Amino acid sequence: MVDQYLTAFYGRESEDENAGYEFVYSVNNTPHNDREFCLHNHNDLYEIYLFLEGELEYHIEGNIYRAHPNDIFIARPYEMHHNFFLSSSRYRRIVLFVPVKFFRQNHCEELEEFFLRRSLGADCQIPAAIAERELAPLLLKINRYLQEGALRIAKCVLLEFLYQLNQIKEPLTEPAVEDQRIKDILLWLNDHLTERITLDGLADAFFLNKYHLCRIFRSVTGMSINQYLNYKRLLLARSLHQEGQTLLEASVNAGFNSYAHFYRMHKKVFGAGPREESSQTVRPAAAPSHR
Repeated sequence: MVDQYLTAFYGRESEDENAGYEFVYSVNNTPHNDREFCLHNHNDLYEIYLFLEGELEYHIEGNIYRAHPNDIFIARPYEMHHNFFLSSSRYRRIVLFVPVKFFRQNHCEELEEFFLRRSLGADCQIPAAIAERELAPLLLKINRYLQEGALRIAKCVLLEFLYQLNQIKEPLTEPAVEDQRIKDILLWLNDHLTERITLDGLADAFFLNKYHLCRIFRSVTGMSINQYLNYKRLLLARSLHQEGQTLLEASVNAGFNSYAHFYRMHKKVFGAGPREESSQTVRPAAAPSHR
């Protein structure tokens, strides 16, 4: 539970010329691994997260990154991620949510490249040694300008931050992977979402006993293989629908064998039918236990 918002700028839905992103600086005095920090996804947003204080791991698509003060973490749309707290020590962070359309609307499409050039769950952690030079100070500047009401200046600093992000040449932090086979399976599943996938076929393809596969998959992701597939297919269907396909077309093209199956899964996972659910941040209705 957030105990204090030092800054909370919600400008994404505003018509103001300085809008187009969200910025939150929050404090949790006793964080817990509960629904607030469960596995989730942002379906049309890039998340930029400056970790300031606490003890946690950042989990994203089967990879685990240990957080250090002034590390920056990045998640793009459809990457499932969450924090896993190692203690209830005081937790401080700054989070920026930048819509995909921000780059087009502000005529700076080249600044999106940093988010696009990496593979699923990889190159997500910018270590403090790099971030402290310019990136973290720029985020703190944005915080100050927003507090002072200087919205236009804050947006200029955000553009400078995105520019500097794209200037990084050094290698980023390597994640700890609990099981490389699961990482390979996650990549494969994301490449074959729309195809018919069976547990037996998956186990055979990766030379694993299917019961062992199910056990280690859940231990790494916090989900069963079917839960993961349904979740990712739901996200794909939503994206296709936003691009203009009907819900029926989107559900079939995302890999569901019928609209009824799609509707049932949508209701089960998100707690509402596809026509009712419109949240930008997508969380499962029942948060899976990671460990």
